[in-house]
Amino acid sequence: MHAEVVTDTAGSCPICRMSLVAVRLDSVWSCQLHPEVTKFEPGRCPVDGRTLVQMIKALSFTCPVHPKINELNRGRCPIDKRPLVAKYSLRPHGDHNPKHGGQFFMAPNNWHVEVTHPSVGLFRLYVYDDYSRPFVPKGFGGRIVSAADATAKTIEVAIPFKPALTGAVLEARVAGLALPATIAVKVRFQTDEPEYRFDFPFLTYSKEPA
Repeated sequence: MHAEVVTDTAGSCPICRMSLVAVRLDSVWSCQLHPEVTKFEPGRCPVDGRTLVQMIKALSFTCPVHPKINELNRGRCPIDKRPLVAKYSLRPHGDHNPKHGGQFFMAPNNWHVEVTHPSVGLFRLYVYDDYSRPFVPKGFGGRIVSAADATAKTIEVAIPFKPALTGAVLEARVAGLALPATIAVKVRFQTDEPEYRFDFPFLTYSKEPA
């Protein structure tokens, strides 16, 4: 039930007290925006051409025509006796790579945020779940609460992130703020959660991966 819990010894889950189950973990290469792709060496994503990144996935073995079967070790399918084939699955927190050339942080509730600074005064906020899949949860709210420029003078602000015209991204603008720039962002993922603060320093403008 709590796949984010990983330990090298048998026992009980510290959250729900259910018995831990064995899992294989493997470091593989995958696409930043298409994590279902699994490769075994560096290269380019076959979907969008971006450079592949390393991430941790769960490795199990399944029947070629009975995909509900999941075995920990190689062998033969218990139904039709065919050789099992490898299956790679996403793991919570197996991928902490930025998706859009920004800075990527994990929040205390196990979700993630990435902020980019693509041009003067403009900041973009992306939200991801514990599997690093993009989404914006119901009740989410984010705002810039302070900003500092090259003089290191910090000003207190209250600038909310708002949905951009295109894409699953939120935007906020701090007029005239140029490099190097540092902003503090507070986000609330759900209405019944506290706000979490993140500090983002930028020495250069963010660039989408080629």
